Amino acid sequence: MRHTPLLSGGLVLTALLVLGISSPASAHDSLVSSSPAVGEQLATAPTQVELVFSDDVLPVGAAVLVVDAAGTDWVSGDVAIDRNTVTVPLSDGMPEAGYQVRWRVVSGDGHPISAIIPFAIGDAEPLTVTAPEPTDSTSSADAAPSEASQVWTTVAIGAAGALSAVGIYAAVLTIHRRRAARAGGTTRHTDSQEHS
Repeated sequence: MRHTPLLSGGLVLTALLVLGISSPASAHDSLVSSSPAVGEQLATAPTQVELVFSDDVLPVGAAVLVVDAAGTDWVSGDVAIDRNTVTVPLSDGMPEAGYQVRWRVVSGDGHPISAIIPFAIGDAEPLTVTAPEPTDSTSSADAAPSEASQVWTTVAIGAAGALSAVGIYAAVLTIHRRRAARAGGTTRHTDSQEHS
């Protein structure tokens, strides 16, 4: 019964280590606001796209396209990232039409997230159907690892953490038992001397 507190402590340590390793992978950032907004109809052509996220995004792997029904990309410059805000400039002369903002960023936990924001200029309808891919864009298969591979990576990391925690607990338990055995042997030896 003496080992019960140590056993409980070891199990708690194992659980905390596994949860501590696995939980960040599920805490992905999310889009808080955008300009243009989803389904927005603008009176005039925008000069830039702005995306605001719930937390800082990583300054790598970000991509933003603004395409029309023909697949023409109207982005005129590089993606700029300022903590949780992503912006891109747009070309002049965007005609009245429906468009899509196709964005992809890497959240603070290293997980890529993406979405499509339809909007329109003038009396046109927001572009809700999928427009042709721009010829110079990177395919999503090349740009980001698959969801399945990321799930297996998370599982592998969690399993490794669990095995490490179990190993540490086993070592501590072994040392504790050896110390208890030594203490018991010393007590028995002292008792025998007293009786003799």
